[in-house]
Amino acid sequence: MKQIFSRILLLLSLSFLIHVHGNAQRSDGQVKQKRPFSERIFFGGALGFSIGSYSSLIDVSPIVGYAVTNEFVAGIGLTYKYYRNKDYYALVDDNGGVVSFHDFKTNMYGVSFWGRYFLTKTEIPVIENIFLHAEVEPIMFVNKYKYDPNGNYRDVYNNRYVYEDERINVTGIFLGGGLRQMIGGRSYMYLELLWNFNEELYSPYSNPRIRIGIAAGF
Repeated sequence: MKQIFSRILLLLSLSFLIHVHGNAQRSDGQVKQKRPFSERIFFGGALGFSIGSYSSLIDVSPIVGYAVTNEFVAGIGLTYKYYRNKDYYALVDDNGGVVSFHDFKTNMYGVSFWGRYFLTKTEIPVIENIFLHAEVEPIMFVNKYKYDPNGNYRDVYNNRYVYEDERINVTGIFLGGGLRQMIGGRSYMYLELLWNFNEELYSPYSNPRIRIGIAAGF
């Protein structure tokens, strides 16, 4: 899977480089006038929360982006998440009987590196506001329960643990797309649908990942 993703990133990078080089020249060979830096930079991000009977999630993800071309935007983001899952672990006795239940709760921190390619050149309503999205998001958190096949704690998937701190690193690899709605000037709201191609035991997302956010240019 990692080899497939590396090839995808390489192909995207090559296509973007070709696109940038092609747009740097006019048809008559003259160089286009570059947009000032202030018109290429923008800020934004997403806020999210989910509160249920058994699980709760608070998500704060600010981003900063740079318009490499009119179609391609790249950026970096920060991520903070608070996650709680009620009665996720069960303390079991030697006979497998449940003694007590315990919550899984933690604070997650991370960064993200992403790129968006807008289909603006189609000049077709709706389609010109569709974009493709690729993102890599490493996240770190501390879990109060450490995986151990002989542990006396059991999660909802019957994995075994001991009560001991364990530092967890999870990297999400997302590919997908979305739709933007302009709200004035160079600012827009967006809705995107992403798929995590590196889903692990501790991944905080379930596929597909749906995200709503805003990007504001000044």
